[in-house]
Amino acid sequence: FHVGGSHQLRGFLPSGVGPRAAAGGQSVPGGDSTGGEVFYTASTSLSMPFPGNQFLAQSGVRLFGFANAGTLTSFENAMDVGAFMNSSRTAVGGGVSVATQMGRLEATYAVPLRYSPADGRRAVQAGIGFTFG
Repeated sequence: FHVGGSHQLRGFLPSGVGPRAAAGGQSVPGGDSTGGEVFYTASTSLSMPFPGNQFLAQSGVRLFGFANAGTLTSFENAMDVGAFMNSSRTAVGGGVSVATQMGRLEATYAVPLRYSPADGRRAVQAGIGFTFG
C-alpha cells in the first residue's frame, strides 16, 4: 500500500507517508517510498455553501474545513499497537469544492501537525473524485 494525496491524507504527497528506501527520492526529503502492508486513514470535515456570493452558493460551490490522520507501516511494526498509533500523521486545513457531473473538484490548503522528517508534505493540493454508476 501507499498513503498520501489530496483524497486520502491531505497535506501529504501521494506515497508521501510510510517506509522509505535508504537512498533515492528526489521529490521528497527521504528516500523513495517502499510502501507498507498495514495502514489506516481517517478524516472528518464540515462544509457550508459558499458565503457572500449567491451565484457560487447556488452553483454548488462549498467551503469546508477538515482534519485527517493516518499512517502506513510494515506488518511487523503494526503488531505493536501503541507504536503503530504513535506513528500517525495528522493535518488540518480548509478548502473549496464543487460537485460536477464528472465528480467532485476540490482545492485545499493543509497544515501538517504531526509528521516524520522523511514524509513528503504539500500544503496546497487540488483533486478530482470521479463518480461511477
